Amino acid sequence: MATTANTIVSWIGAVVRSHPNEPALIYNGVTWTYRDLWLRSGAIARQLLADGLRPGQAVGLVGANEAAYLATYFGIMRAGGTAVPVNAMLDVKSIREQLELVEATAVFVGRVSVAVRDELFESFRTLPIDDSPTFVSQPRLPVIGPNSFCSIMLTSGSTGQPKGVVHTHGTMLHAALQLGSMFPFGQGQRGVVFLPLYACIPEQVLPMLCTGGALEILPTFDVELVADACTRATMLDAVPTVLGRLIEHAPLNKLARIKWVLFASEPMPVALLRRWWEELPSIETHQFYGMTEILPLTAAPHRMLRAEPTTVGRPFPTTGLTVKPLPGAAPIDGSGELVGTSPARMRGYHNDPKATSGALSAAGAMRTGDLGRIDDRGLVFLTGRLKDIIISGGINVSPGEIEDVACHHPAVESAIVVGIPSDVWGETPVVVAVAKRDQSLSADELLRYCRGNLTSFKRPSGAALVSRLPTTGIGKAAKEAVKRMIIEGEIRLVRA
Repeated sequence: MATTANTIVSWIGAVVRSHPNEPALIYNGVTWTYRDLWLRSGAIARQLLADGLRPGQAVGLVGANEAAYLATYFGIMRAGGTAVPVNAMLDVKSIREQLELVEATAVFVGRVSVAVRDELFESFRTLPIDDSPTFVSQPRLPVIGPNSFCSIMLTSGSTGQPKGVVHTHGTMLHAALQLGSMFPFGQGQRGVVFLPLYACIPEQVLPMLCTGGALEILPTFDVELVADACTRATMLDAVPTVLGRLIEHAPLNKLARIKWVLFASEPMPVALLRRWWEELPSIETHQFYGMTEILPLTAAPHRMLRAEPTTVGRPFPTTGLTVKPLPGAAPIDGSGELVGTSPARMRGYHNDPKATSGALSAAGAMRTGDLGRIDDRGLVFLTGRLKDIIISGGINVSPGEIEDVACHHPAVESAIVVGIPSDVWGETPVVVAVAKRDQSLSADELLRYCRGNLTSFKRPSGAALVSRLPTTGIGKAAKEAVKRMIIEGEIRLVRA
């Protein structure tokens, strides 16, 4: 009997029935059709049910990118469990603490270090991430509803205590359909997956599989591997820092084979965006803005970005976005904190009602922690992160504007700005950058350039050059790490 496709698994199940022999996943030269993927995920689901999994129980996923990772992810969901992907690049202690936080009843383990494998084996009931599970016909799979929990995504683990962001089948499906309807996902599309699967499933995997496209999964990010995969693909999903590395180091004739790129997670420097347009004019650039707690908030398709490259787009039709003025210090360009509502909003933080109530308004709107403004056309512009704001002499300074100026220097590949303690101003902004390959640039020159193109209270008081910026697991610049390296003397600043 037909069921309503109102969950992630029922929707993808409908795609499987409609296009069973179409390619779904490609990994190490082996292609799985939609039928192959669904048979494997069903086998994993029945294994979990036979082992006693109860509805809503958390099951961890720790491993590197591979097709079997996704079969396991969907298998957990089809059994009625809650999938918990964990960053396998964390240290052993952090991985254990995150799994304990969500009360994982079992953990699927893939390609990880021996130390991580041994620790997980000692602390949890472990199962292998296996591309050839045992196929059985019993027990029957449960009927999953849109309000059933489907995933807990862990956030803020790199800078503080992690929180488990709980999403339901309904919230995740809504997000996937928002992205799938706004951007060119669909049958005949083939995406290159190199961001860690623990992070990119909501923004790339689910929209592609919900619309009948295919994904080529790479084990990790490597410039040459990605460039080669682009010759067989139509799109890739990345963060701006990674897009900068690709256009700087990858063969452009290979990159040019794809038709479009999707990016999010950190501000896109306008200079980098223009470089993509100039050097790869046939590739469309699409951007969305969102967060783990409220998945996509806005969309900026290619045409919109060409007309207004500094925007992150307009809110989705089912999304509400408002600006809440900041109390206290002087505002920046009339911006405030962005507050959003959406059917794709999390249900809350796992077992943390205090953090949940702190993140949500009385009406249930999500406080994003992002600073921005909305113009009279409805376009949204980000001006910074609330936690990144530098209060210098009592004035709010947004790092984003200084970063944009630094990235306009023709010899700069990427740059970030952080605030460090100052005896005079309380905090002061400093800029740390990576120079383009084969370009001559000094920290003095970079500092003069930035100070000459900014008003007095926004001017950085120091600058430094490094060979590479430290990054998070998905390739974003890690600002806390840079600040710590400056304070501890690992990065030496040139002062104004």
